[in-house]
Amino acid sequence: MAAVTAEMLPRPWQRLAGRIAPEVLHAPQTGADPLRPGVWPDVHERLVGYLDRNCVGTPWADHLALAAAVMTARRRDPSTVRHIILVLHPGFRRLFPALGLTTMADWQADRHLLASLRGEVLPADRQPVRTAFWKADNAATRQLMRWLQTLPEADRARARPFALPVVSADHVEGFIKAGEVQRQQQETRKAETDALVPQFAAIRAEAHLRHTRLRRVHQACHGALQDLAAPQPPPLPRAFSYDEGDGLAHERLHFRLWDRRSFVRAHAERYGPETVADVRTRSGPFQDARNRRFLEFVQAERLASDAPLEGLWFEELLRRGLLHRAPGMSGADVAAEQAWLRAWGYGRPGATRHVAPFLSPVPGLLSWSRATGESRFNRVAQTKTAGVLIPVDSLWAAATFGVLAIDLFTTTGMRMNEAMQIRLTPEAFVRLVMPAPPGARDSAPRIRYAFRLIPKGERTDTPHTFFIGRETMRLLVVVATMLAEHYGLAPGAPLPTVAFNPHHGRAHRFGPVPYLFQYPQRHLSDVDITACMRFLLHGMVFRTRDGKPVVLKAHLLRHAFATHAVHVEKIPVDIVGEWLQQQVYTPRRQRTVDLVRHAVEALATAQRAVSLASIASTSKAIDPTGRGISTSAILGNPEARAHYERHRRWSGTRPPRPTPRAWADGTRPRVDAHRDVARARQRYRRWTKGLLIERLLAVERAYADQEDRWLRVNDELLAWQLRAAPARSDRDSVRANPIEVGVPHHGYESPVAHRGD
Repeated sequence: MAAVTAEMLPRPWQRLAGRIAPEVLHAPQTGADPLRPGVWPDVHERLVGYLDRNCVGTPWADHLALAAAVMTARRRDPSTVRHIILVLHPGFRRLFPALGLTTMADWQADRHLLASLRGEVLPADRQPVRTAFWKADNAATRQLMRWLQTLPEADRARARPFALPVVSADHVEGFIKAGEVQRQQQETRKAETDALVPQFAAIRAEAHLRHTRLRRVHQACHGALQDLAAPQPPPLPRAFSYDEGDGLAHERLHFRLWDRRSFVRAHAERYGPETVADVRTRSGPFQDARNRRFLEFVQAERLASDAPLEGLWFEELLRRGLLHRAPGMSGADVAAEQAWLRAWGYGRPGATRHVAPFLSPVPGLLSWSRATGESRFNRVAQTKTAGVLIPVDSLWAAATFGVLAIDLFTTTGMRMNEAMQIRLTPEAFVRLVMPAPPGARDSAPRIRYAFRLIPKGERTDTPHTFFIGRETMRLLVVVATMLAEHYGLAPGAPLPTVAFNPHHGRAHRFGPVPYLFQYPQRHLSDVDITACMRFLLHGMVFRTRDGKPVVLKAHLLRHAFATHAVHVEKIPVDIVGEWLQQQVYTPRRQRTVDLVRHAVEALATAQRAVSLASIASTSKAIDPTGRGISTSAILGNPEARAHYERHRRWSGTRPPRPTPRAWADGTRPRVDAHRDVARARQRYRRWTKGLLIERLLAVERAYADQEDRWLRVNDELLAWQLRAAPARSDRDSVRANPIEVGVPHHGYESPVAHRGD
């Protein structure tokens, strides 16, 4: 083989040149195959970056790099490949020290994976963690095994040392708790959904009320700023107030508007002499260009009753500094912060990983920007005053994004990744004229607005329709107006085009467009949108029946929407399923379970043995579509597999299967005309591509030989007939009617022409 340089490799893959084994770097039949460049897809650059930053230098780096290259070459979705690698790498990183392993040669998959599933190592791991590692390892090793079988013997020998060893499912059967994990997850999700459904209307109402309250704070602040723009502005600090609520809830909110110099002068005894001198000389951070204004919330005052003050719901979050990450926090302060967050349900008790449910890395969202120096100055200033300093523009933007997200999740059942696709462009936001419903008194057409988005489970780039209501339309205008003011856009100007958030699993499917969830010049991630929702609804308490706190998540709101629609509003389940786009991400698992149950019943009635092959063949007979299910679908579905194992008659281990003949010596394959076609089909599915090719060539060779023999026999028969028949004159010969070849039958119309109707 000719020497391969880094320049010959796919561009992202070049980062790993010299950092992983050459056999992996130039693996055949992958995107880095130097002999056939461009035939197989390249490993996604995000995954290459993860391998480079996290895996290189570990004993399993070559193995995970090869697994990523092979799964990508076999056309697995980049998000699926990345998920598998992101499960395997942390798993190996924790298992190797616990098992005392130093190299992959020490990794005995059969023994060590079984010990992991039994809980003999890392006993503190939860069952979902163990099951997830097994599933990721099983998915990667199956792809590697099939890839190895397609390689020539020499390439296979070079690649085999870097392939993760395969563990038979029979070896760990009984210890894979996938069904148990799934049931636990479903029970947990149901308990959390049941905690939200009684407050479903309150969630929507509170989100809108708080957004309206923060809008009034934002308007009052900007009104005070406009007063400072007068020819003779009032001195700073500028005190102002406004009334909030009515009746018994009537209260007055008091604020002060500062700039840096006025704040330091008012609190000079709490600053050092150098800082006060800089204010006097207007130098350093107190120059005119850096002398920025900021808002302080002083207090709330009840006007009509002695009821507890409501004030601003986010006051405690600001006092505790939970909307920004302060550097240099002491260990005691961090522990107190984490204890407070876990009391609200964020993070598991006893977990060592720090949680930050209200933080966003987007500059200027939920907190002051670090780039302008506002974050550092105002963080120090907060320690000098009894009031609360408010990043009013940042909180207004977060509340606006949060109320739109909550509205979308609770009125459409939209998923987070679908909401991230929203943009107000003609192809993605449409106006539809629809006929009146049958029997309606008003027969005028209905005007509906909808988003055109690609839902989860849609493997093509075909968008689907998500209808929205009037309130959502109003909020879209609010968000667009807020962004236009933030960017300083002219009326009617489009929003800036930004790239889809690169950290999302589906980022590879979407290009740069003017997404609505952006700030500033940056597409918001699912973490950012969730932080905005949690900020807006902080203080609302949701608990399960056993008292466990429930943390707000987008997917939980989606389930609450569906449950509320079915059980409270009594909307049929099939209609709610269409709203949730379930026809795209169809319940294929339930279909598999149903077919397995019906097949087992049919086999029991016919007194036939229950096995994977018999279930698969019987399912094709009872499936109205004739497709049936495969054995891998049964084994990959925990509920279907459990049902099969309860009724199967076979137990024990299978003897090794003999390797099928390749018929390379020209021997004709023997085929029984009365064979079991279903079993033959299953047998062929287990063969490698090379064996199938040899089988096909042998069949074609046998067919060609048979055709030659048939022609020779017919030639000889015709010759004997001509010699035996009397001579016939031309006038006695019978002319055959001409046959029109290739003339289409009149009146035929291809069904493809109307497929889209």
